[in-house]
Amino acid sequence: MTNLFDTTLPGRRHSPLARCASAGALFLLAGIAAPASHAQEVEAYALDPDFPQAGSFDFQNVSWTTLSPDGERLFMVQRGNPAVSVWSLDGALLSTWSTSDLGEPHSLTFQSADGTHYAWITDMAPPVTASESYGHCLKKFSLDGAYLGSIGTCGETSQGTGLDPVQFDKVTDIAFDSSGLMWVTDGDLDGLNNRVLSIDPATATVLSHWSAPDNQPGSGEREFNLPHAIAVDACDRVYVADALNHRVQIIRTDGTFLQELACFGDLGVYGLSLARAPGSSRLQMFVTASTTTFTGKGIASVFDVDPLCTAALPVPSGCDAAASWEISLPQGSSGEALHAAEATADGAALFISPLGGDLLPQKWTRSAAGGK
Repeated sequence: MTNLFDTTLPGRRHSPLARCASAGALFLLAGIAAPASHAQEVEAYALDPDFPQAGSFDFQNVSWTTLSPDGERLFMVQRGNPAVSVWSLDGALLSTWSTSDLGEPHSLTFQSADGTHYAWITDMAPPVTASESYGHCLKKFSLDGAYLGSIGTCGETSQGTGLDPVQFDKVTDIAFDSSGLMWVTDGDLDGLNNRVLSIDPATATVLSHWSAPDNQPGSGEREFNLPHAIAVDACDRVYVADALNHRVQIIRTDGTFLQELACFGDLGVYGLSLARAPGSSRLQMFVTASTTTFTGKGIASVFDVDPLCTAALPVPSGCDAAASWEISLPQGSSGEALHAAEATADGAALFISPLGGDLLPQKWTRSAAGGK
């Protein structure tokens, strides 16, 4: 298999650069087939070595990176102080939040309601020294960091499985559908739940939920084993990164199962983002998958999505990706994984949050190697 990239990856804040492992070796490690060669000739992504312009900023386990509602800024969530920082797309630090209202934040998602934008953060689980206000809940903030309230009871011992009222355990991510309803993945490693819930954010009422019996890990349709990231497209198709089932499930909001993409061998599927292809009306799905032992090795893949809402298969080419490349993170102070993915609205750049080891977040930019 031809290596798409011959580039170096940024290490910790001042550590030496580490070179990517060969693509063939990584796919052999992952136990998956290499993407079709014609896809490699169409699209390629290269690491931006100047992102971010870190300066003296202290990166501490960046968990998530999310585009602002206007698409012109990046909001980064980390498990350190400051918990939230705001950056330009080129990687310049713009501002930070000063908040004591987050314990172990996992993801950040924006909601637009009545002409106002809000940030929802999953406060997944409390750290060892947590106060009673941390963990197991969804927290709502203004865009300048003012805490506005929560769904689910927050606190060190508040974890649960209840639906009325709803209670979360290791809640991981949030997305919103065309009706403004909230879709939540609830279930990280060794958690009580492995489920996806639809919630009315105005009333915190659970409208529907998908899981195996008793929220146990399951591998069937609408069943999950560590549902880690979620996205909803304009057709109200729900995309779930089903991490330890090594797949992406695509399901309509009414519960109709559409497709499974089991393209990632033994890698855990952790990151997922939807965006338009550059200069095209095509929709694309960006996925990051990583070794579940947090060795820092994984792949990023891009799949073409059919924008036609009535399409029988949202991803008509299946596992034949438009682009796929290996990433080998440098070794930090602890285990690392390609934790979250966020593509710009035009799909021209992909931002990856490498949780573990206090590593720098990454920006990969697209360069066309041929038309499509």
